[in-house]
Amino acid sequence: MRKLSILGGLILFAAVPAMAQDYPKGEVGGNYAYVRINPSGNNCQGGGGSAAGNLNHYFGVAGEFAGCKVTGLPSGSPGVTAFTYLFGPRLTYRTHGGLEPFAEALVGGARLSGGGTSLNSFAFAVGGGADYKFSRSIAIRFIQADYLFTHFAGVKQNNFRIQAGVVYRFGGR
Repeated sequence: MRKLSILGGLILFAAVPAMAQDYPKGEVGGNYAYVRINPSGNNCQGGGGSAAGNLNHYFGVAGEFAGCKVTGLPSGSPGVTAFTYLFGPRLTYRTHGGLEPFAEALVGGARLSGGGTSLNSFAFAVGGGADYKFSRSIAIRFIQADYLFTHFAGVKQNNFRIQAGVVYRFGGR
């Protein structure tokens, strides 16, 4: 009986890491991005991509790159584009259902270009969203909403960013 109990414990112990593998090892996504730039009140529309490596069932490291064109400028003014590159931790709540909400805190930089000049800035984003997994390898990012802080030419911008897109997931089982 004792040997049977030990064998049962070893099987249970070996099964726990196997159960913990039920998450994608990596994710790559493409998104539409909308940024409301404050204090100017302009909009910035474009797209971007993200990549994440998941270290366990709930914790991963993400990188996001996004570019957009500023709209709502006076006619005749040069076109202005913004580009952000952000990296940081992401926490995902994975259930047996299809919806997977996540939260993230990303830091990096931003570049604003227009009229032959460019400015670089520190940037960070705090927010989250929700993916719906249609299959083991495809998910739809229904929404990702972030507070996006930038600081160009001595002016602090408290921006709001919304993204949505498709996520390809790989690895795991």
